[in-house]
Amino acid sequence: MEDKKVGQNTKKQVVARGVKRSVSFSNPFNVREVVFYTTPAQLVYETSFNDCADSLRSLSAVLPTVAKNTSEMMAVNGAVDHLTNSAVAEIRKEVARIKKIAEDNGIQIERLSYSNSMRYPAKLTCSKASVYLQMILELDELMCLVHSAWFAGFIADDAKASLERQWRRKISGVSAEVQAIAARAFRATIKSRDSDTAKPAAVASDEKESDATVAPKPAKPNPAKPKPTKKVPAAIEPAHQSVEVAAAL
Repeated sequence: MEDKKVGQNTKKQVVARGVKRSVSFSNPFNVREVVFYTTPAQLVYETSFNDCADSLRSLSAVLPTVAKNTSEMMAVNGAVDHLTNSAVAEIRKEVARIKKIAEDNGIQIERLSYSNSMRYPAKLTCSKASVYLQMILELDELMCLVHSAWFAGFIADDAKASLERQWRRKISGVSAEVQAIAARAFRATIKSRDSDTAKPAAVASDEKESDATVAPKPAKPNPAKPKPTKKVPAAIEPAHQSVEVAAAL
């Protein structure tokens, strides 16, 4: 009991002294179980989803805490939203196009079974990550429709392979573009902060230089030089005095 009390007292003292402890961030997330039937959708999820989700979370949760320019943040978010919304709209447009062709030709499209459908626990760390996950799900639906149309005989073999490759690259490209946008946004933020930090230092150095130029230099003492003493020539005795002295001798 005494040891326990001593430990509690020590803990209280540490808290009272304000000792900081390193604590990792506790970030919210949600796990959503998804099933992908087609290989293109599975490849996009496995190669692109996690990286794209991390970049989207950085833009949603990290960038607002370090960026000061609100207009730039709005521009970045607008670019990401436009990119993802455009991709989803194009997928839905392609689905509608294939269905219309099938209806116009009286072709009944049936749902197919798949030999290697995959179930994934998708970790969602922000709302924008769920948008990209939904994009992959709609890609999977589009590929299922393409395969059904191929089974029905109104999509050729080369067209099927081309559509699979085209849409897989397109949705993977969305992930790559999101990562590039996030990288540019953080580089611009760091550059802006560095320039803001450098400005006060430059102003201070300019002020020091101006003070140095304006301040008069202290005058050096100029000791008075002693005036040279003039030598007075000795008086020359008259010549007659020397004659008288000689006569006396």
